[in-house]
Amino acid sequence: MKPEPILQFRGLRKFLANRWLLDISELSISAGQCMILSGDNGVGKTTLLKIMAGLEPPDAGEVSYDGKVLPLRTAPQQYRDNIVYLHQSPYLFDCSVIDNVAYGLRRLRMPRAAVQAKVAEVLEWAGLEHLGKRNAKYLSGGEKQRVALARARVLAPKVLLLDEPIASMDYKSRERTYVLIERLKKEGMSVVITSHELYAVLPLADVHMYLRDGKLHDERQDNTAAQMSSLITSENRHND
Repeated sequence: MKPEPILQFRGLRKFLANRWLLDISELSISAGQCMILSGDNGVGKTTLLKIMAGLEPPDAGEVSYDGKVLPLRTAPQQYRDNIVYLHQSPYLFDCSVIDNVAYGLRRLRMPRAAVQAKVAEVLEWAGLEHLGKRNAKYLSGGEKQRVALARARVLAPKVLLLDEPIASMDYKSRERTYVLIERLKKEGMSVVITSHELYAVLPLADVHMYLRDGKLHDERQDNTAAQMSSLITSENRHND
């Protein structure tokens, strides 16, 4: 039985540079699901993630969150706290790793002892305990991405949107980041990943969507259909 979607868009449209950049009939994200979103440069993948996160408005569409249809203009205000968007080069504050990870919890006015406990737990989860007092601005690219993932996880969002999370990383950093994303998925978090390095992230995927000419195409369904068509053609030739 297909799980109910946490976040769903219907008739999602975005007009940019004299064209419909996005014209998506339906997009659904279910609990614990990992969706890989691929496509050529400039097709609108980052814009789509920002719309999903409530950081950029669409020009048209219907939004449902947790099964409830919401007004398009006010929807982000109702679900933004449960959806986190991480850019390819995540912004980190000019302070310690501990303070970066604790930032969101402090904004929620969580008691100091609770903040310390949660931060300690998530730093251990991410393998960053030894970097806790280091200034996050001076970490490597892989370390910064892991800090950003830890900062997201500590807030326990329902959906995590990752824009090229392993780009320009060496093999070791890529593997560590991959492991953390895999853990988030196993913990029940929904994850959407854009990536040009599909070989590195496809093993995580429950769904692989390809964005082309503003439309989303289910790559697994398309590939299955192509394989079946090839098989039928081959059998027909054999019979002839």
